[in-house]
Amino acid sequence: MEEEHKVDVKQALRVFNRVTRDGRKTHDGWHYQGLTVSTDFDGYTVFIHSNRVKLSIFFHNKFSVDYQNSNDLQEFLDLLARLDRD
Repeated sequence: MEEEHKVDVKQALRVFNRVTRDGRKTHDGWHYQGLTVSTDFDGYTVFIHSNRVKLSIFFHNKFSVDYQNSNDLQEFLDLLARLDRD
């Protein structure tokens, strides 16, 4: 879907760092403000997800995003922007 180009990978990685710093660690990753973040076994792939959107960031900042509709994606992107700002 064309909305995928709106994903700012650098912003998402900053939010990932914030969630791992300020979030609560559990068996499935870190949880903070409606997001769950985790990595694969070697740390090269980063996962950031909400209830309705899953963003996977791969080596060299390639990414994929899974979502059902553009409203879900926009809410996710707004949350990333807010957590990056605050």
